Amino acid sequence: MNRISKVLVVVVLMLLMVVPLVGAQQQSIVDIAVSDGRFDTLAAAVVAAELDGALSGGEWTVFAPTDDAFAKLGLDAGNIADAFSKEDLTDILLYHALTSNVSSGEAKGLLGDVTMANGNLAGLKYFDDSLWVNDDSRVIIENVIADNGTIHAVDNVILGPWPRN
Repeated sequence: MNRISKVLVVVVLMLLMVVPLVGAQQQSIVDIAVSDGRFDTLAAAVVAAELDGALSGGEWTVFAPTDDAFAKLGLDAGNIADAFSKEDLTDILLYHALTSNVSSGEAKGLLGDVTMANGNLAGLKYFDDSLWVNDDSRVIIENVIADNGTIHAVDNVILGPWPRN
């Protein structure tokens, strides 16, 4: 290969590496919840509570119950909007969120009582090699990064109030 051909090959390879990055779309927490396949009930609840706009912007950390977590309570994407009023659903969902972006590593530094987005306290603990919320919801998937925050999937719907008597 002559010098010009080599330069052209290098330029084409560089363009092939850069073009997917330029065309990549960022995904919000809501976008990820909708497209992931493990959070259909959560996504339906967010839409029913009309929180999809708020959770698509700003900066958030969401402790996201999986569909299996909601199923333990008999809830799914088809019935969650009818199971609660919009106000109650909003309160429940905001009890699963922090109004700042917190990785699992950073959460380990926040252990103890934290104020959730609905204004109520929740307890963050780290034991048995896992991050827990209110002793009953274990983080099973850490650090799903969105363009406006972080999702930590939990195995149970987070129940309040905290601290428990």
